[in-house]
Amino acid sequence: MNRTLQTFFLMFICIGAFAQVPTATIVSPSATLCTGVSQTFTLQESNSPTAYEWSITPSKSVTILPDLTSSSITFNFGNGGTYFISLLVSNATGTSIATSTVIVTKSALAAFNASLNTTGYPNQLILTNYSTNSISNQWLFNDDGAANTTSLNTIKDYSVSGSYSLTLIAYGNMGCNDTSSYALRIADSSGITLPTIFSPNGDGINEIFKPIIKNITDLKVMIYNRYGTPIINWERVNGFWDGHTTSGEVCDEGVYFVVVEGTGFDGKSYKLKHSLTLVR
Repeated sequence: MNRTLQTFFLMFICIGAFAQVPTATIVSPSATLCTGVSQTFTLQESNSPTAYEWSITPSKSVTILPDLTSSSITFNFGNGGTYFISLLVSNATGTSIATSTVIVTKSALAAFNASLNTTGYPNQLILTNYSTNSISNQWLFNDDGAANTTSLNTIKDYSVSGSYSLTLIAYGNMGCNDTSSYALRIADSSGITLPTIFSPNGDGINEIFKPIIKNITDLKVMIYNRYGTPIINWERVNGFWDGHTTSGEVCDEGVYFVVVEGTGFDGKSYKLKHSLTLVR
């Protein structure tokens, strides 16, 4: 055997001796896995894998990022239960399989309804808890001196105006908790503004006349033509005029007169008179 061939043969033997099948161990991101939380699984690997192929069973309701051929992978579990994860790693030398069995706990879901008793202040916020899969809960309020509570449902009193927020924590099994927050503003004043022109012509722009109100609890509106003849009236805060009479007849273009009486939550009384131009 010549020297060149002998050298090549020895190099081949050395390379073969050192080349080994890759191995990997799947590393869970946490001892407790919860539904609805993205969980990234990483690897402890050896012998330089060059290709990866993940699988998970059951796969239904599991969101996978970025894909099943990445060196690390993120699962978001939609359902609780036991999952079997496997990973095939390979290089030019060969392949091996890593496996892991994980238990996923179903998270609590925080949900509630918030409803103010009235407008302005003082006021009460009625909080009704609709959380699911929770074993306990806690209401957290942001205003100074506010007492947090673990009641299922609660009522929060507000004695001054301002911006407020609150958070409901729903505690689940194994620390699989959830939160839901809500922001609100308690009004500090009332007001009424009257538009001076509207155009009920069917183009979808400025089609109705409606007082612009802020924290008004009672409202009465009367509209007259230029001769003082009543055209339409209403006694509700959400009323409006579409340019027709009460019998449905189309009103002519021109100037009309509006009289508005109202009361704000703060006890302020309003009596406004203004001209209103109808154009088509």
